[in-house]
Amino acid sequence: MHYRHWAAAGLMLLLVNGKAAFAQQQGQPMPLDTAVRTGKLPNGFTYYIRRNAEPEKRAFFYLVNKVGSILEDEDQLGLAHFMEHMNFNGTTHFKKNDLIDYLQKAGVRFGADLNAYTSFDETVYQLPIPTDNPAMVGKGLNIMRDWAQEAILDADDVDKERGVILEEKRLQEGVGNRIQQQTIPVLFNNSRYAVRQPIGTDTVLKHFPVAAIHRFYKDWYRPNLQALIVVGDINVDAVEKQIRKQFADLKNPANERPRPEYKIELTGKNQFRTITDPELTATELELLVKHPGSKLITTADYRNAMKTSLFNQMLSHRIGELSQQENPPYLGVKAGVGGFSGGLEQFTFSITAKPGKLQEAFTDTWQLIEQVKRDGFTQAELDRVKLAYATSMDAAKQEKSKTPSSSYVSEYQRLFLDGAAAPGFDWEYDFVKATLPGITLADIKEVGTHFITTTNRDIFLVAPEKEQGNLPDSATIEGWFNKMAVAAIKPYNDSTATSVLLKTIPAGGKVVSQSAVAALDIKQLTLSNGIKVWLKSTNYANDQIQFMSFAPGGINKYSNEEFPTAANTIGIIGGSGLGEYSPVQLSKMLNGKSAAVGAYIGGRSQGINGGCRTEDLETALQLIYMRYTAPRKDPVLFSNAIARSKEAVRNRYDDPNNVFRDTVSAVLSGYSYRTSPVTLERLDSISLDKALAIYKDRFADASQANFVFVGNFNADSIQPLLERYLGALPALNLKEKGVILHGEVPKGKLVKVVEKGKGNKATVLLVYNGECAYSAEENLQLQALTEVLQYRLLTSLREKAGEVYTPSAQGSMMKEPDQRFAINVSFGCAPEHVDHLVGLVAQDIADLQSKGATSDELKKFKAGYRTQIELQVKSNEFWLQYIAGRLEREEELKALPDVEKRLKQITGNSVKSAATKYLNGENVIQFVALPEKAEAK
Repeated sequence: MHYRHWAAAGLMLLLVNGKAAFAQQQGQPMPLDTAVRTGKLPNGFTYYIRRNAEPEKRAFFYLVNKVGSILEDEDQLGLAHFMEHMNFNGTTHFKKNDLIDYLQKAGVRFGADLNAYTSFDETVYQLPIPTDNPAMVGKGLNIMRDWAQEAILDADDVDKERGVILEEKRLQEGVGNRIQQQTIPVLFNNSRYAVRQPIGTDTVLKHFPVAAIHRFYKDWYRPNLQALIVVGDINVDAVEKQIRKQFADLKNPANERPRPEYKIELTGKNQFRTITDPELTATELELLVKHPGSKLITTADYRNAMKTSLFNQMLSHRIGELSQQENPPYLGVKAGVGGFSGGLEQFTFSITAKPGKLQEAFTDTWQLIEQVKRDGFTQAELDRVKLAYATSMDAAKQEKSKTPSSSYVSEYQRLFLDGAAAPGFDWEYDFVKATLPGITLADIKEVGTHFITTTNRDIFLVAPEKEQGNLPDSATIEGWFNKMAVAAIKPYNDSTATSVLLKTIPAGGKVVSQSAVAALDIKQLTLSNGIKVWLKSTNYANDQIQFMSFAPGGINKYSNEEFPTAANTIGIIGGSGLGEYSPVQLSKMLNGKSAAVGAYIGGRSQGINGGCRTEDLETALQLIYMRYTAPRKDPVLFSNAIARSKEAVRNRYDDPNNVFRDTVSAVLSGYSYRTSPVTLERLDSISLDKALAIYKDRFADASQANFVFVGNFNADSIQPLLERYLGALPALNLKEKGVILHGEVPKGKLVKVVEKGKGNKATVLLVYNGECAYSAEENLQLQALTEVLQYRLLTSLREKAGEVYTPSAQGSMMKEPDQRFAINVSFGCAPEHVDHLVGLVAQDIADLQSKGATSDELKKFKAGYRTQIELQVKSNEFWLQYIAGRLEREEELKALPDVEKRLKQITGNSVKSAATKYLNGENVIQFVALPEKAEAK
């Protein structure tokens, strides 16, 4: 359970299939998709039902309430979010935590699947339900009915939950929250939104009388503010019949309070605020121009949404081209049009400047915004983004039958909450195809003219505290804007790119042998240059191919002296384009194509990975060929990347999170040079020419490479393309082997405490680790142990102690380079609770070691494991990783093991044995992050 605050939700685009709207004009109302069944009961309760079999045997149930923190009275600050928690703590038909317990036994994971969120204007509960058992659909509706109006709100349960929510609030403490508290009053124009943050206040959360939350629940959890969305592999008629039966008796209050529609009123004024903090690591200037928003209802609205989307894409491309500037005075720049809270939309612009370069950074980047505002874009730019837009719609049409149910849920949610139209993909596709050609440069320029204005403008200057004396005031920055408004700015010069990726098509090679792995329906080809290709054809996606390769080698082959360059070779060379083409030119050449190929160099191997549409396979193979044979170095991009890295290093340890992360990494690696933090000296040692030489060295010989392709293709049909491009890769037959570097995790019991930062919070990480005898069976036992421990920690640390919000237990086991395991237990808490909570973890472990897992815990783990495996195996990504992983580990490719047979090995005693083996405490490292102590006066 969590709440969504303005930073997460308000700054996102107003989404309907990824498009944002502005300035409502006249137009025809968009129709409602005929595939969705909708209705409203006499009490005002609304429902939306749609059958969709992706994924199969699953349905998503969402209870959407037009109820959020904006509705809270002064004595209820935080209670909308508190109420969300309480719906999991007991309802009429699910006492206490029986609901979570029941669903976990059905394979629904708490947090990952079963969840909810609260924002300013809504509270939404989500529940995925397996539908292969018809009784579960009815049970899902029962749960939704209870959440709608059957919460018990027991006083003792309310008091217990106070600690949990206060700990959730504590997790937000830090520099980001301190900045947010200073920006929110400005952003929200001191409206009600500024004083109704969903998490609430400590005073109310600690002391509110139970009657206050009862009053909130009675006032606002009512059918005329609620909707139920059910999308999935269900019988629509049966579900509708059940909804009309179960939800008809929900009651609205006799004297119901009006549900106001709160807005953020625009003042016509500009606002400025400087914010400094000792934990900030860079200086950033951010501008937001706020405008009245609009709803996506009519065809004119949709056309405006398309214009805004095209505008944002072209602006993004222009900003991307700034990376070609040599030694820029900034570290980053962002700009675009998006949605905001309280019925508003916004244009945002931000730059992160190098030290002492703020004015120069502003001038260099704002002139791009002025250029767009004055001149708009070029026809070539518009043509490119139109092609990309049309291509994305075509791709979506190909995948229409594979659209996940969750996508439909979000669409109907916006329909209920905002009145945003949900016309369905077929209507949208036809409308885009008919409308896109008619959008002109004048239309796009209108977007910039509308949004990039000089009123209702908020400017924030956010910087490290030590820079406070060097920062400009509001008048100075206003002067920068005024100067740029009248400055002479050259028109944009659009560089063109050839449409030919490869000027010479290689002769290629031939398949010299082939075989099959019948158990997995895999075809294996061996090419004349030694490359092995593994092909698995699937129908998990209609128009998708994913691929990767690996070959022995890697960066472990290079000395410590060469390591800084070797470790950054992919970032340096892989990000510099290909052949004669810069990244910007390459992007233009690939416009309208759906093909991406990246290279990697790991510790003991190197290769490529990527994906494409079926029709773009040849383009993808050409990119693979170029990744091997045509690497490119770019001195400008290299020097800029090194400069950015140096700035990040200089102030890195002003951020306490970096101090803690680097401490953990250093200790767990035995203070290895290769995993220690980057320093200025290391950055100075990186050589562009050496990086290119290392890249060429790693990709000079493909003779030992294995390529794996998974997706919707015909293996016989694509063989000629594989022969032409993969068969042409260089083969030196060097018979390389990866170099194994053994880790040295400290043995015994260690405690490492980091005292850094101002927030009144602690972070605890317990790492139980050691050597093991790796096997798939043992790995499963470790997973079971970790999951059961997670159940225990949720009960002891969260539900009983009320001192933790989200305790986590994660386990892993690896076969190479050394057979080792690790179980990480982590949580955030109050600094004064650390020792107590570590003691509770020890008690839970001791209990597992003496008694093992209960039958209920085993049911939960096994149900969740079945569900995860069932969903995972129906994806191209799973099979790509499964095949490549077993090949690289030199394990036999065979059919997936029988899930039920494996789960029979998990028993109460096996978990007990695993706890004794893996949680014996012989090797455990306790990391604790604490706030720094106040200096004595």
